[in-house]
Amino acid sequence: MARSFKGKIHTRRLPHVPRVRVEDGRSRLESELLYLAPIVDDVYRALRETRVAIDNDSPLDVERLDGLVGEMASGVERNPDALMWLSRLKRTDQYTYDHAVNVSVHAMVFARFVGLSARQVRQLGLAGLLQDIGKIQIDYAILSKAGPLDEHEFEHVKAHVRNTLKLLKAREDFDSEVLGIIAAHHERYDGTGYPRGLEGLLIPLPAEMSGIVDTYCAMTRERVYRGAVSSQKAMETLNQLRNTQFRDTLVDQFLQCIGLYPIGTLVELNSGEVGVVIQQNQVRRLQPRVLVLLGPDKTLERFPRTLDLLMRPETPAGEPYRIVQALPPNAYGIDPDDLYLA
Repeated sequence: MARSFKGKIHTRRLPHVPRVRVEDGRSRLESELLYLAPIVDDVYRALRETRVAIDNDSPLDVERLDGLVGEMASGVERNPDALMWLSRLKRTDQYTYDHAVNVSVHAMVFARFVGLSARQVRQLGLAGLLQDIGKIQIDYAILSKAGPLDEHEFEHVKAHVRNTLKLLKAREDFDSEVLGIIAAHHERYDGTGYPRGLEGLLIPLPAEMSGIVDTYCAMTRERVYRGAVSSQKAMETLNQLRNTQFRDTLVDQFLQCIGLYPIGTLVELNSGEVGVVIQQNQVRRLQPRVLVLLGPDKTLERFPRTLDLLMRPETPAGEPYRIVQALPPNAYGIDPDDLYLA
């Protein structure tokens, strides 16, 4: 069922919000996917319309974006796995829009995990969608440069924070706390960030959370100047930035929230088989449910089967299945988004 989401626009909204089950406090994944798919489509449309408005020097429809973020935030509350899935399945070939949606979703999931209020969850989601809109006013040749930027070019790119704030401050009623998140999401714990060089606890907590999410989402997505890395590799990199760019407690919380193997991660098993993580285990993050896609010889499985690693199924050699490593997107020529099954 989830395969049908990729590359398709779901314009028909379902009339009823998915019900939350008493036994686990979550909505059913299938129901949530169907309900949220057209909402995520509307988010992409709204982002494109925002770009057109900026190009035409027209007012931004922030109310619409805020309303859509509110709907996504409610989905995160019911079942965060569904929105995490959709942020992958709805990817386009346009990094700017994909990154905005990805950051927004991950930021809301992270905020919910650490226990922030519903209002703060929504604020982080809106900041994630809008924090880079100022890049529209940056020279495209610099943004699309395949090699490293020189000092002048980097200074030009850093201006996107100022550009974004100027665009949003044109609205007198725009949420000042969201502006604060956007203003500081590139600040770093050790003072090496920009634009103000804030350090330590001078950086607002939501802004530092947004910075962690922005860094993680950028690493796990293909960019013109750098290939995508696996979620595991991105987490290892974040771990190396503990108490330098980000405070250690937040890095720990983010790792626990997302896990080493988030939904959609390609993984290699100790049997030599390759699968994709299709459901997180909330208790034991290293033992998710995995859909096996490739056999030990790396040939495609005609009839993929699901392994719940928490139940300790055994390999043909008689040992419990376990994940050996996460793989980068498109490893072995697989696009996991084409092979999701609910």
